[in-house]
Amino acid sequence: MNPFEKMDLKKDSFTKKELILYDVLKDNLQNILSFSASDLSKQYNISQSTITRFCQKIGYDGYNEFKFDVFRSGKQGSSSKDDLSTLDAYIKLIEILKSSINYNQLNQFASDIVRANSIIILGMHKSALPAKLLQYNLFKYGKKAIFLDYGDIVNDFQQLVREDDMVIIYTNRGNVLGSINSTLRELIKKVSFNLSIITMNDKLSLKKHTKNYIWLPSTINQGFQNYLENQVVFFIYTDILTSQIAKLM
Repeated sequence: MNPFEKMDLKKDSFTKKELILYDVLKDNLQNILSFSASDLSKQYNISQSTITRFCQKIGYDGYNEFKFDVFRSGKQGSSSKDDLSTLDAYIKLIEILKSSINYNQLNQFASDIVRANSIIILGMHKSALPAKLLQYNLFKYGKKAIFLDYGDIVNDFQQLVREDDMVIIYTNRGNVLGSINSTLRELIKKVSFNLSIITMNDKLSLKKHTKNYIWLPSTINQGFQNYLENQVVFFIYTDILTSQIAKLM
């Protein structure tokens, strides 16, 4: 019996909070493998003790054991003849990325970065790593850039942004942006800065407030059955963007 079947079997015994967690996790391989118990707790306002009890009800010692079983089941399930191998799936995803890049948009984005006075780069969880890569790459070309985890942004974030600065957000689906949506919307009314987003979700509410809205393909928006690390797409795009910046400088 796979982990999702175990969840369905125990569904009638779940509390209200456990049912919320059930809806978050059911048939959602990406949510389970991308988030830690702490991430789930913060994102969905579910205590870690509730997450642990949920996992114990369906036969696991805790969330990590449940997560490992989901990963193992996913790998076993991806071995059918109709599924792509992991390597083939990555190649296909990169080919989709290649065809989806708008080079006029890329050049505009790179030009804005070159012209910006200072650059604040935001990321969280797995999107933090490609965000930090961009910060490091910009340092190499003498651009003033700082990285902030938008899960820990405090009130003085508004004092960091100045006229002609640039704020770049990396986010996969955007569902962890949380309260900074309203913070950025209010701030952009007061300060003339360039808000840019690199995301795998084409329908974020902040889209209308951005100058550069970079949509990238992912396993989710492309309907892949394989579990892949979508970070790879962020890293490749960041490298391509950095190459364009280097040409302009």
